[in-house]
Amino acid sequence: MKISHIILLAIALMLLLVVSNYQAISKIWSPSPITAPFSPEASEAGDAPWYTMQLPVLGQGFNVLVLVAIGFSVGILGRFFGMFGTWIVTPALHIFGFPAAMAVGTDLTRMTGESYVTAYKYANREDVDPKVIVLFVMGMAVGIEIGVRTLLWLTGLDVAGTVIRVVYMVVLLGLSFFIILDYLKSKRQNAGSGEGMGWTAPPEGGTAVARKLQATNLPPMMTLSSGVRVSLWSVLFIVMLTGWFFGLLGVVGGLLLLPAMIYLMGMLPTTATGIDLFSRVLSGTYACLTYALKGQVEFLGVLWVFLGIIIGVQVSARGAHYIRGQGVRLLFAIIMAMVGLSVALRQFGATGLSHVILLVAILTICAIVIIKPIQGFLQNRH
Repeated sequence: MKISHIILLAIALMLLLVVSNYQAISKIWSPSPITAPFSPEASEAGDAPWYTMQLPVLGQGFNVLVLVAIGFSVGILGRFFGMFGTWIVTPALHIFGFPAAMAVGTDLTRMTGESYVTAYKYANREDVDPKVIVLFVMGMAVGIEIGVRTLLWLTGLDVAGTVIRVVYMVVLLGLSFFIILDYLKSKRQNAGSGEGMGWTAPPEGGTAVARKLQATNLPPMMTLSSGVRVSLWSVLFIVMLTGWFFGLLGVVGGLLLLPAMIYLMGMLPTTATGIDLFSRVLSGTYACLTYALKGQVEFLGVLWVFLGIIIGVQVSARGAHYIRGQGVRLLFAIIMAMVGLSVALRQFGATGLSHVILLVAILTICAIVIIKPIQGFLQNRH
């Protein structure tokens, strides 16, 4: 069975699940399961600004320009950093008023749509074993469902927002700190071009953890795509754990599978990249469906974010020629720190200030990518 056949099968199963749960989905849209402050007086067309749209699942009016700006920044950051550039959506949606579970579910839906486009281009890769992908997806689906239910359980306890914000604060500020340290170290050593984030290649023979895992002889044993032989139980534990983070945290959790395959299982980076891509597509499909059936996906919000992404990709395609070198990594770390700071301010009740800092972070990267090509064009003319 080819990878393209698996993708088509996933789409068919998704449509079947949607049709079989038509009544559940209709209840999601009318009435909205999330009650939000939106007065009938303010909902009249004459009172709402032109840029405000009523989001049916969220249950309130929302500034669509903010959604487009978020998508625009994702289109730009994704151009330079791939999946690492898409982490901004979940915290941004949550800071601007989406409940934690809905922010995660909406961002997962956006990510899955993008992943389908990417996966289609690489559907005929010969170094990807479909059997391994099916095993990974099955394990991740179990972990995703547990993660979604964990987040909804935290929502019932009214602590989901706090948990998500604290996790994102630690992740964003921590990664920003280490990227800045790496930037300073690389600048001192004058090593590398620094044009991408990338994973540091593991040592020959794999990491110590991977070698120890491969030496664990706990039947049944299985051979992964790159010839690595490990215990089936070890693989299931790793993919279920990454699936749990995927369902609980969204895109940030989805970034864990690739390093887990390389550094924990000992797979080759080229093979792990292909498996990660297709596993993310199929498990992401399950994640966005289970969130949607629980009333936690704002589909109109996804469309507006997609619009911003399309614009951002087109603009960044022209700006990539003029924005290179280690400065890109530094800019990425600074923006990540600003978003982490806005999440921290949101946690401590400074909502207005968190909005300002987040918008400054978004508009900064947008302005740089727009201004740099203009400057380069003017210099070339002279």
